[in-house]
Amino acid sequence: MNATKTKKVISNTRLLLVAMALLLPATARGAAPGITGPTFNLTAQPAYISQPDGSMIYSWGYGCRIAPSGFAPAAISGAACPTMQVPGPTLIVTEGQTVTVNLTNGLPTSAGNTSILFPGFSLTSTGGGVAGVLTQEAAPGGTVTYSFIARTPGTRAYYSGTQGDLQVEMGLYGAIIVLPAAVPATCSTGLAASNLAAEAHWGEHDFRLAHAAYDHAKSCYDREYLFQFSEMDPDIHYQAQAQVAARAGCAAGAAGCSLNVATEPYHPAYFLINGRSMPDDMDPNYAVEYPHQPYNGNPHMHPGEQVLLRVIGQGRWQHPFHEHGNHVRILGRDGNLILSATDPTSLAGPLLFTTSTTPGLAFDGIFYWTAKGLNWDA
Repeated sequence: MNATKTKKVISNTRLLLVAMALLLPATARGAAPGITGPTFNLTAQPAYISQPDGSMIYSWGYGCRIAPSGFAPAAISGAACPTMQVPGPTLIVTEGQTVTVNLTNGLPTSAGNTSILFPGFSLTSTGGGVAGVLTQEAAPGGTVTYSFIARTPGTRAYYSGTQGDLQVEMGLYGAIIVLPAAVPATCSTGLAASNLAAEAHWGEHDFRLAHAAYDHAKSCYDREYLFQFSEMDPDIHYQAQAQVAARAGCAAGAAGCSLNVATEPYHPAYFLINGRSMPDDMDPNYAVEYPHQPYNGNPHMHPGEQVLLRVIGQGRWQHPFHEHGNHVRILGRDGNLILSATDPTSLAGPLLFTTSTTPGLAFDGIFYWTAKGLNWDA
């Protein structure tokens, strides 16, 4: 299937998302699943990820070297963290914690070094590894350690800082969610409590990681979803696969033991949300048919609920995320809450009818919809 036809199919199937989502069971909900720390032992590994046309695409991804401290949210069943997944495990920590990430390079030797960048965080220390252009890197088979303090709440990206045009394209990216240390009391009373009771009445679980996105009374929410938008050029992946096979068994640093994958011109044929293409991203989180793509992208809500959208642009292209029905109030970008310069109790983020992603940038926003005026008011 060529890129033009793929885009047309994706565009048409997106129109079915809201209607079909209402018919799916509670286990299919997107939420923002991940692993808890504050210490994470990750590895970078190769594996194959599936596409709706039946293709299995050779990719690289971060995963868990050993079992994580825990999984969140607790209400989601079947949680797992494989040694390779796309996107990488969502790292969930709390404001003020010291976060430590130990990364072991399990990529093919010819792929060379790898690393992780943590935009928006100031590293307090690094250990092991070798010096790279942007950060300390893990050599093949080696381990590097990164430490930083999660000083502010919000959603941020992480991704490879080594040959990013290739390694990020291959799947080396993920998300970090920092939960607020002090959730405003108003986020657990009034309408918030009523909405939670309504969910329980219908047998729904509370999949929230917290009751607020930030340490602010106007960042309360009833549901949350994480969307990591990216795209994939299979030709780049085929090149990497062929070159890795041709250099199997080579010694690190030896002549010819490196990849020379052309990453331009760029012609993506697959467009992903949380590592899956439509309609695969409507299947449940941790569905067994996607062993290396555990996260879905299937939002649900009831009229009157405040829905927190955590959105990251992980690819090269912008993606216009059109939520339909109402605007999204942007709370913050890369963990920076946007407040009024004259009134810190008031939000100052824009209201957007389409929230376009930007490569490498994350934002948090609140979506609200009541059906008012549509003759079935709620």
